[in-house]
Amino acid sequence: MADELKTVRELVQVTADWFGIRNVESPRLNAERLLGDVLGLTRLELYLHHDRPLTPAEVDRFRDLVRRRGAGEPLQTLIGATEFYSRSFKVEPGVFIPRPETELLVERCASLLTGGTSSIIAPLALEIGCGSGIIGISLAAEIPRLRVWASDVNPAAVALTRINARRLGVAPRVEAVEGRFFASFPGHLRGGIHLLVSNPPYVASDVIPTLAREVAEHDPASALDGGVDGLDAYRGLAAHAPDWMTAGGVLGLEIGHDQGETVPKIFHAAGFDLLTVHEDFNGHPRVVTGRWTGV
Repeated sequence: MADELKTVRELVQVTADWFGIRNVESPRLNAERLLGDVLGLTRLELYLHHDRPLTPAEVDRFRDLVRRRGAGEPLQTLIGATEFYSRSFKVEPGVFIPRPETELLVERCASLLTGGTSSIIAPLALEIGCGSGIIGISLAAEIPRLRVWASDVNPAAVALTRINARRLGVAPRVEAVEGRFFASFPGHLRGGIHLLVSNPPYVASDVIPTLAREVAEHDPASALDGGVDGLDAYRGLAAHAPDWMTAGGVLGLEIGHDQGETVPKIFHAAGFDLLTVHEDFNGHPRVVTGRWTGV
């Protein structure tokens, strides 16, 4: 970015070109989001103020963000927020970054708890591996009487979930605790869970180094590493879920694109039925839903 390029339009264009050379996905979008963050403007406002000059301080801040993005730092952590299920969530370094594909999991779980023959007045959900809290908080916002208990092994994730729950007005119905799987949930919840939901670590250990830099270098390993075959978390969930589910309770899981056959088998063996694989917009297996038989 040469010194004379100091208007919104010029900076967006030169930055998008620079990102394109460095294979940054959606280069113009990234340039606009970063510049908008610096100037406190939406993307539409950037277009409306395309000839707005930047101060030297604004240019310096923008250059720093562009450099970091070009080096692989995720856009979401650079601007400190991401959009998910039509809501803005705070994100922080060291906590798993939400992906748009996970919206399908929220959609399916909300449907299971509210649609069809569902007549649960005050459903209770457990979320394992809450990250920034997007799943449980979105569900609580969509279902006004839903109560959510969420856990994560990462204390930063637990803290961020609490922050997002307060920001989005559902804190009285969302409780986040630190712990692995079900270990930190209070005993009185056993046998009373209407929904078990999780986007667990499902990447095989030896695949992680081959992932995009934004993922491999910036997402916490605890949110990615699913063991040798990527299925360790599902086995752990299936082994303990029956102790916590109420008869007829439902299950919602995000899965890897190659796990559409293996994950349902794991939960069928544990006593779940009506197991269904749902594809994302790219036609890849993305979500598994099911029901606890109660036996």
